[in-house]
Amino acid sequence: MIFDLDGVVLNSMPAHAACWCQAFAEFGLEVSPEVIYRYEGALDGEALDRLGEENGLRLTPDLFGRIYRRQRVLFEQDHSRQVSFFPEAVRLIRELSATSLGLALVTSSRREVLNAGVWQGLNHWFWPVVTGDQVRRFKPHPEPYLTALEALELDRDEAVVIENAPAGIASALAAGLTCLALATTLSEAELAEAHQVFSDHAALKCYLAEQGLLVPADVI
Repeated sequence: MIFDLDGVVLNSMPAHAACWCQAFAEFGLEVSPEVIYRYEGALDGEALDRLGEENGLRLTPDLFGRIYRRQRVLFEQDHSRQVSFFPEAVRLIRELSATSLGLALVTSSRREVLNAGVWQGLNHWFWPVVTGDQVRRFKPHPEPYLTALEALELDRDEAVVIENAPAGIASALAAGLTCLALATTLSEAELAEAHQVFSDHAALKCYLAEQGLLVPADVI
């Protein structure tokens, strides 16, 4: 099982959205948190063009680069302490780790982010961990998930992805993978491209139990 990080394992998207909205505002542009949620994980030039066109923003690569750097500073200075694990995600990962399933992680976050702060409590459960600075093309391109498959030496039908954003879903599907989505930041309708969508981690856990992928809690 290959997990996304933000919005799936970490309850971090409200903090990230606040930073992005503030950074855009400092450069005279108004962007809602919902827009940030829809574009989560998509940082390439094509996504930048769509972001500008769909939201009436005049964005050049240079301007976006400055906004991007500013939101990183805001996150590190003011918002990173707001990030925590989804308790239900922790319980799910603990139960899955007691099975024969391997757990991997594919995220657009940089390696330096994963080596600090709240993340360190779970990094021993995932291998491989594919970060945004390890790939040339970001989600929705399939490269991040294809990179994980290559490291795992698995075929496409031997892995399942857990995502929460359209770009991540598109990336998983383009890689030929089954994708299950969590409606932690967007509505279930906005995630409808996934093979199945779940309202929360508890609903996902029930589904995985029905598929025989979880062991009883008293075994953990």
